[in-house]
Amino acid sequence: MLHYGDACAMKDALSRQRYGMALVVGGAALLLAWLTGDALWLLAAVTLIHLVAGRVPGLVAIGLSAVALAFFLLVSSWQIAEEGQAYVRLATFLAAALLITLFLRDRQGAAPQHRAEHETRLIVESMPGLGWSTDPKGEFRYLNPAVFDYTGRRCEPGQPLSFGGREVLHPEEADRVIEAWVHCLRTGEAYQSEHRLRRHDGVYRWFRAAARPCRDSSGRITGWYGVTLDIDDQKQAEERYRAEHDARLIVESLPSLGWSASPKGRFRYLNPGVFDYLGLSREEIVRTDRFDWMHPDDVERMRESFQRCLKDSVPYEAEVRLRRRDGVYRWCRVVAQPSRDGDGRIIGWYGVTIDIDDQKQAEEALRKSEQQLRLLIDTIPALVWCARPSGDPFYLNKRLLDYAGMSPEEAPQARSKLIHPDDVPLLLRTWAQSVKTGQTFVIVYRLRRADGTYRWHEGRAEPWYDQAGRLVQWYGVNVDIDERLTAEQALRATQAQFQRATQIASLAELSASIAHEVNQPLAAVVTNSHACQRWLAAEPPNLQRARLTTERIIRDANGAAQVVSRIRALFNRAGPIRAPVDLHEVIAEACRLMMDEIVSKNVEIETVLEPDLPAAVADRVQIQQVLVNLIRNGIEAMESTAERPRSLILRSRRDGAGKVLVEVRDRGSGVEDTERIFEPFVTTKAQGMGMGLAICRSIIEAHEGRLWATKIDPVGTAFLFTLPVEPVETA
Repeated sequence: MLHYGDACAMKDALSRQRYGMALVVGGAALLLAWLTGDALWLLAAVTLIHLVAGRVPGLVAIGLSAVALAFFLLVSSWQIAEEGQAYVRLATFLAAALLITLFLRDRQGAAPQHRAEHETRLIVESMPGLGWSTDPKGEFRYLNPAVFDYTGRRCEPGQPLSFGGREVLHPEEADRVIEAWVHCLRTGEAYQSEHRLRRHDGVYRWFRAAARPCRDSSGRITGWYGVTLDIDDQKQAEERYRAEHDARLIVESLPSLGWSASPKGRFRYLNPGVFDYLGLSREEIVRTDRFDWMHPDDVERMRESFQRCLKDSVPYEAEVRLRRRDGVYRWCRVVAQPSRDGDGRIIGWYGVTIDIDDQKQAEEALRKSEQQLRLLIDTIPALVWCARPSGDPFYLNKRLLDYAGMSPEEAPQARSKLIHPDDVPLLLRTWAQSVKTGQTFVIVYRLRRADGTYRWHEGRAEPWYDQAGRLVQWYGVNVDIDERLTAEQALRATQAQFQRATQIASLAELSASIAHEVNQPLAAVVTNSHACQRWLAAEPPNLQRARLTTERIIRDANGAAQVVSRIRALFNRAGPIRAPVDLHEVIAEACRLMMDEIVSKNVEIETVLEPDLPAAVADRVQIQQVLVNLIRNGIEAMESTAERPRSLILRSRRDGAGKVLVEVRDRGSGVEDTERIFEPFVTTKAQGMGMGLAICRSIIEAHEGRLWATKIDPVGTAFLFTLPVEPVETA
């Protein structure tokens, strides 16, 4: 480790060598002068010392030569034998010659080396950088004076000076620099780094450090020699160049027209966007007038505005239509700022021209949209309003203002001026709840019209939230429902009247149904009674026929009683009596009941019954009534068909799983609408009530079956119904 005191000691040793050389040369010249008796040797020696050793040693040598000359004169005055003087002269000559020979030999070997070291040291100490060297372990052995001048540190001899550690490195780069230096010491690679060092005044400046290892003949590193150069100005220049380069790239890459101009407005710079937009070269742009690219209607306005800005030296901003390279004029915004020197004089203009035609069209479309929206809000048949998050109204549409006879400035007082006093408490409670919870506001209340009349309205309001979830305002609408409420009241009164009429009609329908159901067995009783009377009045009386007819009278009377029981059960909400029924027996009983009418109408009955038909689960009396009704309808449908045989076909068969089907087919004129005939009070007979088929369908559907009709080609109608069968028990 080289200390500052050691460097001073080395400098003192060099001075001693120079003064020693002067003494040797001066002594040799003195001896030569004494031996030869010629004092000119002293003058030659002084000249040589002055040239080789320097001015100060030369002056010292002159003084010593004067002393030596006095000694020479003193010796010459001694009384020595002539032979002895010869020996003394010879010995002195030999000694002087030996001294001169030794001096010249040392001078030939040492002088060039000393001179090279001296020059090297001068170079290192005078270089515009921080020079240094270290031992193989990285401990500093030498620091040039520039290091002490930069760091502002001094140390006494024997005290080491640390250079390059954390006390001088910038905190952001200390770890990186130390790690790189340790890596180079470990691997022997050349060291190079750029980092900031703290100056004696506390300012950090950028330096570039470079060092290489010095190796001996065996390749071992004997030390490191490096230099640290100040590159802060270069760094700042590079940064300025980079900033200027980036600025130019930004300006040239802008999606707009960038330009600069002289204080008088002549273009000095145009970015590529200008040439692309106008379709002109730089020469064409400079040669032509800038107003030639503008729309003719904008030229005068832009010329006056441009001259005014040049005169007043104020920022320039305007909107103008420029002709694009395709000849289309598009709206552009021109913005320019003046640049001034230290005295406030304008040294140039810097501006940008931005195409805003799409923005203009969007603004125009938005303006039209807003106008249409406002027109829509003002013309829709509703009263629209807006309120702040606190619930205070601040906007009423034109229809609402006209309705209330208010001005836009009176919107904040709408609550106190419009709402019926009796409805204010309910409205305030409901509105406060909606404002508190952010839920939809719905209420029906009365508003005062401009003529002072209060009318019922339905008010609704929805909250609007921003992206952060904050409630911004309320949008509400009021719809006049006064006429609707009046109509609803009238409707309710009408519905009450209709309900009473329906009840009456239902009672009439029920009466007709009861009459129809009871009429069938009673008619059979009357018919059989007349027959019994005829059999008894015959001569002789036909007692067998009378007895058979009496049995039929009893049977039909019981049937009527059963119908009345079913009706009574209906009113008592009792269900039908269902049991396994042999449909073939029911069909036979229905045919026997209708036998007199079948004979009197000259109708042939044909039965096509499937053998082993499973029993149906049904009410025997009700199914018998359905069959009698269908047989009677079939007979009546064939009364007017004298030209073709009157035949009625009764069929039975299985209908899929768990169902049996019964069909009654006639050869009448047919039915056009096979569905409408099942509606109540719909009939095709002149004296019919239109209840039979409706009752039959109700009975079948109550048995979980289905009844329908089908038109037969070429003539006739078939009525079919299904009934569920009794489930088969498995062993």
